Amino acid sequence: MPITERYTDICDKLCEFAKSDNCLRAVIVIGSTTRDDVPSDEYSDLDLIIVTDDAEKWFSGEYPDMLGKVGISFIEPTLGGGRERRCIYDKEKDVDFIIFTPRQFIKALEDGVAQWVMNRGYMFLYDSDGYKDLAEKYIEIAVSHTLVSQDEFNNLVNDFYFHNIWACKKLLRGELWSAKMCIDSYLKQRLLKMIEQYEILSSGADVWHDGRFIERWADKTVLDGLKTAFAHYEEQDCKNALVNTHILFAKLSADVAEKLGYEYPDNARLCAYEFLQKLV
Repeated sequence: MPITERYTDICDKLCEFAKSDNCLRAVIVIGSTTRDDVPSDEYSDLDLIIVTDDAEKWFSGEYPDMLGKVGISFIEPTLGGGRERRCIYDKEKDVDFIIFTPRQFIKALEDGVAQWVMNRGYMFLYDSDGYKDLAEKYIEIAVSHTLVSQDEFNNLVNDFYFHNIWACKKLLRGELWSAKMCIDSYLKQRLLKMIEQYEILSSGADVWHDGRFIERWADKTVLDGLKTAFAHYEEQDCKNALVNTHILFAKLSADVAEKLGYEYPDNARLCAYEFLQKLV
């Protein structure tokens, strides 16, 4: 699959640089550039795995700076406890460099960590040490989705309802920032996990990580529920969002429990529901 045109210059420079850098072992493209389902478009970034003996020069920004004019550059955590440098070149070219030493990359392959980011497709731009063969051994180009166990389900449900009460207390105390962060971040992550389980069981949907493309794989019931589940930075709106998030989660989790034949911790739901009446 060809590299998106606006990234060809960066990839060409990187491949040319690889010929003279004895420390650079492999350059692998992952993400939208390499997949057929939801392929890259004008807003897509370029995701690269860099395997090198000299990771520090990538983390410092010295090597990324050689590939073009950098407008923004920073480091953030990534898969397997590693780090990546993210850059914006020429105001619009978004390039992510996931940096591995050879040992770290081999471990990521063997432990299944790399499967998570390479399972929808990958492409080697450079390979000096035969990592392509190793990738073919460990990476399966297929997406599978797991269902929660009864214990995992119970923990998820109790966690969600516990933090219903926690957010409610913050609202009643007037801690709007803390309440909103719980409602629209912490609780939404738990809600998303339940949405994923619901969609897998209901339609066999291919659910993407972090809610990506949820507008494509979630059904109308879920999407309609989400319209009133997020809040402005305003007290009454946060109260409404908390209650609506509770209602949507309760509905979906009950459906999931029924489909899986799991016992539902209804005492947790009732405990949270009764506490939320303080907001009315």
